[in-house]
Amino acid sequence: MKKFTALFLALISLQAFAAGEISVTTKKAIATGVFKQAIGSVVELKTSDENLSGEAVFLGNVIRPEGTESYRMYLNPKTRKIHYVDSTYFTRKNSNLQTVIDPYQQVGGTCTGYAINGYLNQINYSGFEGTGLLWDDLSTEEGRSQMLADAINEYYLTPSHRYSVSGILNKYGKKYGFKCKMTKTESYEQARKLVLTQLESGLPIIISYNIGREMVKSPFSLEMYKEAGVTLDERLWIPRRVGDRNSGGHTVFAAGSFVVEGKTYLLIVDSDWHEPRVWDMDEYLNHKKTALKEIEFISCK
Repeated sequence: MKKFTALFLALISLQAFAAGEISVTTKKAIATGVFKQAIGSVVELKTSDENLSGEAVFLGNVIRPEGTESYRMYLNPKTRKIHYVDSTYFTRKNSNLQTVIDPYQQVGGTCTGYAINGYLNQINYSGFEGTGLLWDDLSTEEGRSQMLADAINEYYLTPSHRYSVSGILNKYGKKYGFKCKMTKTESYEQARKLVLTQLESGLPIIISYNIGREMVKSPFSLEMYKEAGVTLDERLWIPRRVGDRNSGGHTVFAAGSFVVEGKTYLLIVDSDWHEPRVWDMDEYLNHKKTALKEIEFISCK
């Protein structure tokens, strides 16, 4: 853990920031894993922009695969809008913020290969140390490219692991020092406990499922702060419901959770999009018609 913390903080300190215009005051910090200010923490944003200024829920410090900061995510609970704010707008850096990987957007129907790769990157920036080899392998562009190619190859082409996410991750775990478990259940309470317990440790969890015919609309509107002409897709692929046509498999991972107005939401990394999205956990996994027993939950530690 010390190795991760020292290297990560050193990397962040090397970044150059433009003069910021947004200051952040913590009102209620939530600690998760190695992060003192985790997803779900409540803050006060101070800026001349009235659309952003005020109380907000922190949803993650999004970082690129090489470790540089990209943007921060904040939810305005009053307007129900998620703001993606470039890191250069903030007056100071904060190494206590929970990190979320800025995913590579998938090419073709390779979501599970990309999800496995993104999951390993997320573990790497979640404080996991293990044998130390995961950090080493993902510390170079060559290593990251090889990891992505290998994850796609393992899932779609390697006979011994083909279509087995847990089998592939356990293969990686032998090298990197973690073990993975796949769980299927018909009980939402059991699924909820499994997901939230894993996320509370600071580690992500993979969710693999079949989709239905139609996408659903995000529970919150999305805005890339001060980027004119940029429109974010607010559609989501969620687990299908019983009776709905099975339109194929899909794999994502959850990096964190938070509660707003008594409802539990998940911060989801889905390689269909270049930015993390948010799921209404209570609706998408606990609807009376959700095909819950089809869903695979894979956790590693």
